[in-house]
Amino acid sequence: MVKTQIKLVVMSILFITTFLINPSVKAQNSNRLFNKHHKWGAVTQYNIFDSANISPNNNPNVNYEIFKSKLFALGIVYNFYQYNNWNFNAELQLQWFGDMESITILEAENITSFNYVDLSNTEHDKTGYLPLTAEYIFYETGSFSFGIGAGVGLTYYWHYDISGSSSLTINDVTLFEAFEIDDYQLFYLSNHLQASVYFKREKFMLKASVVYKKSHTSFREGYYEFKNLELSPDFQGIFDQSGDFLGFSLSIYPKKYFNK
Repeated sequence: MVKTQIKLVVMSILFITTFLINPSVKAQNSNRLFNKHHKWGAVTQYNIFDSANISPNNNPNVNYEIFKSKLFALGIVYNFYQYNNWNFNAELQLQWFGDMESITILEAENITSFNYVDLSNTEHDKTGYLPLTAEYIFYETGSFSFGIGAGVGLTYYWHYDISGSSSLTINDVTLFEAFEIDDYQLFYLSNHLQASVYFKREKFMLKASVVYKKSHTSFREGYYEFKNLELSPDFQGIFDQSGDFLGFSLSIYPKKYFNK
């Protein structure tokens, strides 16, 4: 994920520099965005969470993985304040995501009359997300505008059962268990960066954005244990999933049909 962050920062710097050094491009008064379109709209977003860090994971025959989580969101957005070239907005999203994990025990372990186990499991969860964003608006043509933004977000998680999130039992013998911490916070703070393009049309305006969110608190962490294997000794490890994500959002703003 460090490489992703570096790429995002580099892309943002190049994006800003391109506009600043181009004499044909000027900053746009942010109020012009909403001359013909409403300041409120609907937003949808698709996010890819970082996969979890799991330690230890150096046994070639026994493995536990938590993959990148995929998230889909629907919500509303309102651009509540414009000042010169700055636009400030707030969103309220309801987000659904799935966690996919895998438990693998290879043939060499000779487990309880089974030669191979590869179990994949998907859990579903949902969150409420409230991001506040300040963005600087650039102007290129009458049909397109560009913005670079940053902000802070507040997330509320509805966590699934944390008493024993995963387990694997064969022939009444428990081979694997994973437990999440039992003191999850209800609310999580985060920061985000985004780059956006506004597409202005006669009956609506679209906004497409690339968003990177950095969470201040892990939203999934705990420990796991493999045991009762015929060859490997029992061992424990820990897992931690940050809550950071790279997202792609699309917002639509309707036309003002009763302009004065």
